[in-house]
Amino acid sequence: MNSEYYGYDNGYDYVLEQAEIDRLLDLLPASMRESVKILPASERQTVVIKGRRQLPWERQLRLFIKPYEWRQFTPLQRAGLFLHKVGYYSRAASRQIDFYLAIAALGGLSLIFEVVQQDPVGATVSGGLSGLALWQLRRDQTDDRRLLAADAYAVDRLVLRGVPRLQAVEALGQALHLEARLEGRSGNDLLDMLRYQNLKRLAQRPAEDIVLS
Repeated sequence: MNSEYYGYDNGYDYVLEQAEIDRLLDLLPASMRESVKILPASERQTVVIKGRRQLPWERQLRLFIKPYEWRQFTPLQRAGLFLHKVGYYSRAASRQIDFYLAIAALGGLSLIFEVVQQDPVGATVSGGLSGLALWQLRRDQTDDRRLLAADAYAVDRLVLRGVPRLQAVEALGQALHLEARLEGRSGNDLLDMLRYQNLKRLAQRPAEDIVLS
């Protein structure tokens, strides 16, 4: 169980209460709640909320939040930003990763077998299969694709929790602007513009296209 923790800024203590931690975790599917842990951010952390990409064999995702900055967001903005980070750092928004890793591993094993059997055609096919899977995995792991997928994941989770789609999109967009300002970024680079355009598209996303993970 997570306990309350404190951040320090300009001579004042700020606390992220257990009720807020529980509220955030409750936004996740029941199967994920035990695998996500919210921890205090160190003084050296320069971003509002930070994690590390969860590898296929890792069972737990840790997110580090700065309490003082966290208080600057509205509850709905916090929800959207939290869900975005979960989608970005966890495997939730990139479910195909395990599939491509399995294909790459299968291709690698098959390649070894074909080489041992001295079958050049089989070795070429196996090597090509493994290479294609690794290429697709690398393509899906690029930052822009992961960020857009994580934005979609956050909006869909909020909609599934009863938030109107337009309101969910607006809250996430506002959170992205505020996050950039608190972190000393302009929020107007090419990738940011791409994400804002994608949010407009997500506002029109049909209900049946929601990601249920």
